[in-house]
Amino acid sequence: MLGAGSRIVNYIPIQWQEEMVPVVVPQTMIVFAAHPDDELISAGGTILKYSALGTKVTVVVATQGLGGYAKQEYKEEIADKRREEFERTIEMLGCDFVELNMDEVQVNREAVAQFTNLIRDRQPQVILMPHYLDVHRAHRHLAEVVREAIYHTATGSAYGGYGKAFMPLGIYCYESPSCQFQYIEGNVFVTVDISAQWDQKKEVFNVAYASQQEVIGRVMEWAGRTALLHGNEIQANYGEEFIPLTEYVPLRLLLV
Repeated sequence: MLGAGSRIVNYIPIQWQEEMVPVVVPQTMIVFAAHPDDELISAGGTILKYSALGTKVTVVVATQGLGGYAKQEYKEEIADKRREEFERTIEMLGCDFVELNMDEVQVNREAVAQFTNLIRDRQPQVILMPHYLDVHRAHRHLAEVVREAIYHTATGSAYGGYGKAFMPLGIYCYESPSCQFQYIEGNVFVTVDISAQWDQKKEVFNVAYASQQEVIGRVMEWAGRTALLHGNEIQANYGEEFIPLTEYVPLRLLLV
């Protein structure tokens, strides 16, 4: 049982196979993404599911993803296209977005301070983030910065944190094409049933990221195959898998 100070929305019954089961729904969630579209590909079903359950979800996007063009002639247009797609995604996912507009995610003191104070200010009960072993540099660097920021928020007062100690209820690393969990050593995985959200996730991709088909079309194919696999693991149709990050932050809220 979680205490009153944990500010949980409610225990809400949801359908699980043949019966209704109660789940704890967080009041707030932050999803950290290195590029626009990372949040959709890796955790779009989970975002849609928990938004519908009443969680206030905020997606923090570090960069504008201006490398996302398949042909050289598209390079000059990518910024405008990304802006249009970003605005459509905000509308379709139904959550808040924060753009940091970094040129590149750097692992340095300034970035750690920025993310540490962002977490302190917003106090998300659940954080979704890339895995720190992700092969993609931007994903990995973002994970390293957020990981250190979580350490500071949970254990100390560095970067102006006197009197601002905060510990989330759960930290989860999401899977990506450049960090497939079959290659990550570990035996604790949490799978969210997104069977009811899968078609909506595909619709968001097809509408919001229409110009990105050549770049991330195969990525969504991967997402489909992976969602089928993870759904099968929990006797559902589709699933998204996460690895809980429990160093310094014990897992006190289970995603389902």
